[in-house]
Amino acid sequence: MLQVVAHYAAIQALNAQVIAISFGTPYWANVWLQETTAPFPLLLDPQREAYQAYGLQSSVFRSWAPKNLWYYVKAVAQGRELLGKRGDPHQLGGDFIIDWQGIVRLTHPSNDPTDRPSLPKLLTALRKHGG
Repeated sequence: MLQVVAHYAAIQALNAQVIAISFGTPYWANVWLQETTAPFPLLLDPQREAYQAYGLQSSVFRSWAPKNLWYYVKAVAQGRELLGKRGDPHQLGGDFIIDWQGIVRLTHPSNDPTDRPSLPKLLTALRKHGG
C-alpha cells in the first residue's frame, strides 16, 4: 500500500481513485491512516463482506510461511518499520481495479501478506481501461 501512497499523484493523473478497505476497528484505521499518510478513503468492513465477495482467503500457513518470515527478517535488518499485528494476521488482502461501469478490470487476490501487484502492473491496467 505504501507504493500506492507514494505514487498517488500518478494514479490520480489517470482519473482513478484509490479506496482501501479494512476489517479493522476505527481506532486502528486512524492509526493506519496516520502512519501511512494515505490521502485516500479507508472504508471499514468488520464483517468482511467485501473480502468474501472478492474471494479473499484467510490462511495461517500462507501468513507464516518461511517466505514471509524471511521478508520480515530482511525488513527488520534493513531498519524498516513494521506496522505490527493488528486484527487477524491470517486474513489475506488483494488489489482490484473496478472501472466506472462497475466492471472488474484487474484482480489480484494475495497469495500471502507480502503478495501485491507491482505499481507498473496497476498503472498499465489503469491506462488500458481508463478512469
